[in-house]
Parts: sequence; C-alpha cells; structure tokens
Amino acid sequence: MKLDPESGAKSRVLRVTLRCDLSEVRPKVARVRRFLIKEGCLEEQALECELALVEACTNAIEHVSPAGKRESVVIEARMEKAQVEFRVTDHTAGFEWPKTAVSPDVDSESGRGVFLIQSLITSTEYLRSKDGNVLVLRKRL
Repeated sequence: MKLDPESGAKSRVLRVTLRCDLSEVRPKVARVRRFLIKEGCLEEQALECELALVEACTNAIEHVSPAGKRESVVIEARMEKAQVEFRVTDHTAGFEWPKTAVSPDVDSESGRGVFLIQSLITSTEYLRSKDGNVLVLRKRL
C-alpha cells in the first residue's frame, strides 16, 4: 500500500508489464481485473475497466513504432476509496486524444476504441512525450 500524497489516504497499486505481443493482453488485463475485485470493486465495474484496458493495450501494441516494439506496455492500477485510476504507458507515435469521441459508422473497421473507452470510463486524458505516452483512465466507484 502507498499513501496518497494529496488525500493522505492509503491506495493499493498494481503494476503489470506487457511485451508488445497481442497474446499478452487478455491474461495481463485479467490480472488487473482480479486485483480490482480483490480490493472491493464491484463485478460490473471491474468488467467495464477490463474492457477499456483491453482496448487501450491492444491499440498500444497495434500502433507501436518499430523502435517502440522493444519497449513494454505498462498498466498501473491505483485503487482508492471512491475511484480507480489506470495509467497505460505506450511507445507509439501518439495521437490527439479527442475530448469526446464519436461512434464510428457501422461499416467502419476501426475507430471504435476511443469511443468504447470513453463510454466505459468516467474521465480520460492522454499525455504525450518523446519517451512514451500515458493514457490516464479514471473510473468513479
């Protein structure tokens, strides 16, 4: 457990590392889901978080740069009393995260990821840097 510097409350943290391999996504995100349930998250909320994280990690692996492929995708889950926060670190070129995603056309093969994530999670932000990007997801519990 770590002490949250802002609130002084204890928060529980799990850090999971994935190779840039799609076969790692489901088992590693399932580990995060088990952590959430163990820490008191409701089943439905844990499932919503799991779906959003699968989408985020899949996108991070599918869009990684050749140099970034040697780097890992990292999920950090921080469980607090009233919310859970995730930080997904990727090594893609990054992109402009929309404030509000629009549902893509029914026939579209891509573009659903950000819409799905924003539909399942309370708040999102995407921080870009030359050393890696961080997708911050917060869900009220």
